[in-house]
Amino acid sequence: MKKKVLVFIDHDLIIRHFIKSGAFRELEKSFDATYIFNIDETTDKKWIFTDIDRLGLPRVLRTGVTRQRMGSWHKLFAASVLRNQRGTENYLPRKHLMAEISGKWHTEYYALLSMPGIFPLFRRRFLARQGMYQPLVDLIREENPDVVIHPSVLAGYFVNELPFICKAMNIPLVMLMNSWDNPSTKALGTSQPDKLVVWGEQTRQHAIKYMQMPESNVLAFGAAQFQVYREPVKETDEELRTMFQVPKGVPILLYGGASKGAHESRYLKLLDDLIETGAIPRCHVIYRPHPWRGELGEGETGFFDLGCRHISMDPFMESYYRRATTSGQFGIELADYTITRKLLHLVSAVISPLSTILLESTLLGKPVLMFFPREDMGRTGGRHTQLALNMVHFADFWGAPGVNVCDKESEFAEKCRVLMAQANDQVIHDGLLRHARHFLITDGPTYGERIRQLADSLAKVPK
Repeated sequence: MKKKVLVFIDHDLIIRHFIKSGAFRELEKSFDATYIFNIDETTDKKWIFTDIDRLGLPRVLRTGVTRQRMGSWHKLFAASVLRNQRGTENYLPRKHLMAEISGKWHTEYYALLSMPGIFPLFRRRFLARQGMYQPLVDLIREENPDVVIHPSVLAGYFVNELPFICKAMNIPLVMLMNSWDNPSTKALGTSQPDKLVVWGEQTRQHAIKYMQMPESNVLAFGAAQFQVYREPVKETDEELRTMFQVPKGVPILLYGGASKGAHESRYLKLLDDLIETGAIPRCHVIYRPHPWRGELGEGETGFFDLGCRHISMDPFMESYYRRATTSGQFGIELADYTITRKLLHLVSAVISPLSTILLESTLLGKPVLMFFPREDMGRTGGRHTQLALNMVHFADFWGAPGVNVCDKESEFAEKCRVLMAQANDQVIHDGLLRHARHFLITDGPTYGERIRQLADSLAKVPK
C-alpha cells in the first residue's frame, strides 16, 4: 500500500503557488494524497474563493477552523516573534512594522510578554487555555497519515494548530514557506515542524536566526511558484509582442505594481511624460498591476484615465484591474505564472515600487529599479513600504550592480537611463544571475522532486 500524506491548504495564494504550479504531482506518485482545505463559513473575510472541486486533485476534504479561533492565536504569535528576534538587528524594524498593524500599545504589551522571565510562563498558560482544536484532531486521527505537509505564509488557520497536534500524535510535519519575508517576520508559537522548507541560503539563515529553527531542520529547495523560470520560453520576440499588444522595434520595460496602495498612477504618468519628452530613451512600458492591489487610493486616477501614450496595461491583468478598482473585488487574482514568465522574457528591465517581481527579474538576469519617492512615504501604504524597506530580507538584495534604487522624483529620469543601459550589459546580466542564487535555489532536482524525497524520508513505515 502507498503511504499517506495530508496537505493542508488555507489560502488562495497557496493554491496559486503550490497547487496550480503542480508542486505536488511528484508527491502523488509515491503517496495517497489528500488535500484538506479550510472553508470558514463564519466570516465574509474569506481566504479561499477558488472552486476547489475544479482543481483536479485526487482527494479533497474540508475543515472549518474559524476566523475567531485563528485570531485567538495572535497574542502568542506576536510575543513569539519579538522573543525570537530580541537582540538581533531585525528586532526594531520588525517591532515597528508590528506597531503599524497592531498599534503601539498592543505591541508594547506583546514586547512585555516576550521578556525572558515572562514568556515561558505566558506561553505555558496560553497553550493550556487554548488547547487543541478537537475537530482537527479527530480528522487527523481518522486519516492517520504517515506525513503532514503545510505550505503556508507561516500565518493563518493551520500554522498554530498543526505543530501542536502533529507533535502530540508523533506525525512528521513539513512546512513550506510561501513568501520572501516569511522566515524573518514570522514565528511558530506552539511547536516547530520537523522540517521547514525555504527558498535559498538567505532564508535558510533567516529561519535559523529569526525563527530559532535548528539548522538541520531547515532545507532550501527553491520556490514552488518560481519553478516556471527553469522552463524556456518557446515564443519568438514577435509572437510575445503580439501576445502583450506592444509595438515592434522598441525596447519594452515592465512596471510592476505594488500591493499597498502606493498611488502608482502618478508614477506611471511621470514615466510616460519622460518618454514623450525624450528625457529617457524611446521605449514602451507594460504596466502589470499587482495581483491583490485593491481599489484606487484616495485621489488616485485610474490607469485608463491617464491618457498614457507609451504605457499599456498587461492585457492578461486588465479585467482584474477594472474589477478591483471599480467594485472593490475581494480576494486576489490567481495570475498565471507562465504568463509572468513570458512577460519577463520579453522585457529588458523592470521598475517597481517594492515587489517580489524585482527578485523574479534577477532570476533572468534582467536589471531592476526600485522607485518610491520619499515624499510619498506618508501616503496610504507609503508608511508600510518605508518600514518594509528596512526589513532584513530586502537588505541583502540592494547594492548589487543592476539592482537600482531611486527615492527622488528628480533623479528618476537619470536612473531610468542607467537601467536601460544596463539591460544591454552582459556583465550585469551574469552578475544578476549569480546574485539571485543567494535567494533562490534554481538548479538540481525540481521543487516537486525534493518534496517527494523529503516526504519519503520522513514518512512512517507503510501500514
